[in-house]
Amino acid sequence: MKTIWITGGSSGIGLATAKKFSKEKWRVIISSSNEIKLDNAIRILKNYTENKEIYSIKCNIANRNEVHNTVTKIENNIAPINLALLNAAAYSPNKSQEFDIKNYEKLIDVNIKGTLYCIEILEKFMKIRKNEHIAIVSSPVGYRGLPTAGAYGLTKAGLINLAESLYFDLKKSFIKISVINPGFIDSESTKMNTFPMPFIKSADFAANNIYNGLTKSYKFEIYFPKFFLLMMKIGRMLPYRIYFYLIKRITGL
Repeated sequence: MKTIWITGGSSGIGLATAKKFSKEKWRVIISSSNEIKLDNAIRILKNYTENKEIYSIKCNIANRNEVHNTVTKIENNIAPINLALLNAAAYSPNKSQEFDIKNYEKLIDVNIKGTLYCIEILEKFMKIRKNEHIAIVSSPVGYRGLPTAGAYGLTKAGLINLAESLYFDLKKSFIKISVINPGFIDSESTKMNTFPMPFIKSADFAANNIYNGLTKSYKFEIYFPKFFLLMMKIGRMLPYRIYFYLIKRITGL
């Protein structure tokens, strides 16, 4: 039985993906910084499937010691981690468009530094076994700058770049790296948005795409829904003058 560790596994994409992997007979370990949500998520998972190999560990990924202790506990007391889905993230849209350094610091601490803490300790265990897999959940918001998304977009762009670099760097340790870029997914985070969200999909839709992308033939980037993301990829190639004009027309900002 293979083992997946999912950060941010108490709700949204994380919980839906945990349900999918547990149904497919994987050993599933979820973590979250919110103990109440984590306990509720475990109840949901155990009611959803007959799979008994389901575990939860409270972990705030912004705390390096907690991350190292969590991964060490999983590796020593439960099972080796074959696949790590680094999904935990902070989200805080800047609706006022005012520059708020505290917002930047908060998102950098969780989204960037938290992900790095996970990779740091995972690499130490995974390189011994070889052929393991780390998947980083980013966002197409990281493709190009968008209004009100300075802090969030910065961290997601950083994660995409990080994954691209680690693709080369961790190859020598036989560790696979993937980056996951979901479009708008119905979740607690997207409910904070006040703008139209085209092609919004359910968390189960995301979970199915993530499962297929990570368990079939290897893919570096997993993105969905395809049509919407292809349009955003085209946007990456536009000259600034055209890109800025289009975003202004679309958003009115």
